[in-house]
Amino acid sequence: MMNQENISDLAIKVSVIVPVYNVQDYLEKCVSSIIAQTIRPLEIILVDDGSTDTSGALCDQFERVFSTIGKEGNADQDGVMLKVIHKQNEGLTAAWKTGCLEAKGEFLGFVDADDYILPDMYETLYQKCKQEDAQIACCGIRHVFESGNHDEWNDEMQFPKESYTAEEMKQLVYPVFFNNGKFMGRGLQPNRVSKLLKRELVLRNMWLCDDEVSVGEDYQFSLSMFLDAQKITIIPGYFPYFYYMHQRSMTGVFVPEYLEKIKRMKHHLIRVSDYYGKYDFTQQIQNDFLCLSVLHLKEAAVRNKKAGYQVARPYMKAICTDPEVSKAVREHTMNGLTLAETLFVFFMKKKLYLLAYVSVNLYFS
Repeated sequence: MMNQENISDLAIKVSVIVPVYNVQDYLEKCVSSIIAQTIRPLEIILVDDGSTDTSGALCDQFERVFSTIGKEGNADQDGVMLKVIHKQNEGLTAAWKTGCLEAKGEFLGFVDADDYILPDMYETLYQKCKQEDAQIACCGIRHVFESGNHDEWNDEMQFPKESYTAEEMKQLVYPVFFNNGKFMGRGLQPNRVSKLLKRELVLRNMWLCDDEVSVGEDYQFSLSMFLDAQKITIIPGYFPYFYYMHQRSMTGVFVPEYLEKIKRMKHHLIRVSDYYGKYDFTQQIQNDFLCLSVLHLKEAAVRNKKAGYQVARPYMKAICTDPEVSKAVREHTMNGLTLAETLFVFFMKKKLYLLAYVSVNLYFS
């Protein structure tokens, strides 16, 4: 019988890091799904990033329960170690980095505190890494909605085979990593939470992840790790991670600051690419930036629809006249755009704001 005291003497197979911030309504379901994992020994690290609700207290409650388990033993939680870290609020990237520094597992996994996972997720990914001698194993994500008004949908890697050496990645993965010539044509499924990674790989590269990148933070994570991995492996058609879409994340107001956030992401991705120098991702990153700018322009129109075109127009103009957006529009290399997408980019190039505003519903239908 293993308990909290002697688990630390064993080789922990997987450490799961959970950044926690104001998720009191979802945390119990999340943590329970990790405790239910079939892989053992397992370490769970809850990083409370300065929560202002009861999330921090819930973390402590979990830790107390596991302290009792360590003394008395419990067949359901046997072989699980749970640790809580409380820190000041510094954002998602800083939170998972803190957890990584404390982790003891051979491999690291990540779960966002409002999501949940199937019981076999980490055992399946761990066994895949072992079978393929890979430093990263990837699965798919299932998007589930708080509102019953949307169908669930799945997202996974869009690469031609399951396993890749570093040289094969350069030939087959990197050319479509960020953009395959289509609108939002990302070959990479970037989410940190859909991957199991060798701990040494994460520790060696996490300094490349900018704490201030708040949009696309998982892209900088995945790019840094893939560029240093000797082998990656993918499990196609496997969706054990449930990404919970809140109603509040699907509604709201237009956020003008989003443009500066995606520009910061673009600049940092290029820096990471340049640091390793294994492949020139610059044009793909520019194409992806243009796609995000198009979506931002759509948001300017949709979120201000009730207020009308005169309210939306200044926001649309600010996007289209931004020098970096204008450069991306002029120099994009996406030859797989649909006619509607090509027309919309033309409206952006020619600063035809009213036509862009009117066409949004048709274009994004």
